[in-house]
Amino acid sequence: MKIAIPVKTDKENPAVAPLFGKAKWFAFIENGEVKLEKNPAEGGQAVIEWLVKSGVDRLIIQEMGSTPYAMIKSYGSIDIYHAGYDRITLDEVLEKFKKGKLTLLDEEEMQKVIARHEGKHSHGNHHHHPHGEGHRHRHGE
Repeated sequence: MKIAIPVKTDKENPAVAPLFGKAKWFAFIENGEVKLEKNPAEGGQAVIEWLVKSGVDRLIIQEMGSTPYAMIKSYGSIDIYHAGYDRITLDEVLEKFKKGKLTLLDEEEMQKVIARHEGKHSHGNHHHHPHGEGHRHRHGE
């Protein structure tokens, strides 16, 4: 098992980086050993390719967009766990993982993470998001 976690710095026990594709560093955990590596990739898709080549089969995230998620699904070899949205350090998230307290994201849970992520910022291009019936507004009634 090889775990990857996006982190903010290369210092001892860094905070988990909220934005997956923009993380400057990644923590890799294998056989109980933690290695911090600078993210050589630009953007989520390139990060996924790097992680797959690195042999990662578990990923712990706070947020992720739909494009890198679709790419992970196409590889089919990485399980994604959710660290929650609050600030959390590497040690804290690994402890939760060991105790089985992180959510393994299924399709439905992942869509909630993506919706929250993509609702917070715009990439400068327009994403089409299907909306449920409750989102139609009729003015003047």
